[in-house]
Amino acid sequence: MRKPPVVGFHVSVGLTKRYMEEAYARGYADHSGMVCSKCITEPALAAAVREEGESWDVEDEEADVCEYCQEVPQAPEALVELDRVIELVVGGLRAEYDDPAEEAGWDGREGGYQVPTYDTHDLLWEFKIAENDKLIDDVAGAIHNTLWCQLHPYESTEGQALQWGWSAFCRYVKTRRRYTFLAPEADPTLGGGDIPRHAVPAAVVRSVQHSGLVMVSPAGTTWWRARVHRAGETYGRAKEIGTPASEHARDNRMTPKGIGAFYGASTLEGARAEVAGYAAADRDATVGQFIQLTDLALIDLRDRPPVPSLFDERDRHLRGVRTFMRDFITDVTKVADPSDIQDLDYIPTQVIAEHLRYDIPVDGILWRSTKDRDVTVCVLFLANNTMADRDATSEQSQLELDPTSVTHIPGPL
Repeated sequence: MRKPPVVGFHVSVGLTKRYMEEAYARGYADHSGMVCSKCITEPALAAAVREEGESWDVEDEEADVCEYCQEVPQAPEALVELDRVIELVVGGLRAEYDDPAEEAGWDGREGGYQVPTYDTHDLLWEFKIAENDKLIDDVAGAIHNTLWCQLHPYESTEGQALQWGWSAFCRYVKTRRRYTFLAPEADPTLGGGDIPRHAVPAAVVRSVQHSGLVMVSPAGTTWWRARVHRAGETYGRAKEIGTPASEHARDNRMTPKGIGAFYGASTLEGARAEVAGYAAADRDATVGQFIQLTDLALIDLRDRPPVPSLFDERDRHLRGVRTFMRDFITDVTKVADPSDIQDLDYIPTQVIAEHLRYDIPVDGILWRSTKDRDVTVCVLFLANNTMADRDATSEQSQLELDPTSVTHIPGPL
């Protein structure tokens, strides 16, 4: 006689198999235990624990204790199940890393995987998840992957593609193709994920937007501007001191010869210092303070944006862009002398500034003075006809000169 099936056994095996499949898909096994935010040293993970966890009064007899420091967390510190921390860690690692068995070639004669690999423990220490050895061991032990490599290791990361693309673009427009670079051109040196030269300006525009660098400078904001001129000359009107007319506009950091723009500074001394470097010894200057009559949309390059943590679920997709923007800001705001015809460093910034001006669009760009980090320097893309004297403004006026601020400064500056 055939024996009846052992139903409970088959159900148990099925549930176990399903659990194992789910655990494999999510990348880690369950781990009982609680951990507090004080034991987590990675800022984004610690912040998530504080936001999602619980705190107790130290006298509460029902309070849970952190498994790793044996303390009851008191606000603002908090406690969560270790599983939640492991989930965040795996999610972060998977955003930039993968199992080399899925991504890389293997050659036993050449030492194994043909790309750099990283042990789980090493990554946890590198990202400073915690300083407690047992906590690191427990997290690493719960994660199925013991070895990792860069996600898509044979392609450039987003940050690398932007950095390399910008560097190649700068060299190209300075030495090869200045006015027709936007035409697509075959480039055999490009690899997977790389950005072709003609696409770099649009990529930089997107990076600026995604980094949240566009801000509004409100009406009433004041800017000082210095006009350098021959000794003995005097100037006192807005159109004379402000944005030069097109026929007088010279090459500058963000604008080429023939395209006038208002270059100013947040202080009188800052404006003076900005022109002193290239003014001849026999030159004087006239300075004046201008007042914004309208709100202006400006790109703020004064401070390099922070790079989000790999474990910041909301913003980690911006890591590549932000990494690039930090180097980009350093590059475009470094000292360049437009009076030296052999110095071509300002050409790429002129091209990019024009794309930023019209593609976003914006009214100007801010950065920190290389002479004094407490001084803000600006370029405002405002034409000469938008400069106005007091009591002579019109609908097109955007900057008004304060006549009481006009000062003559004899050279050398």
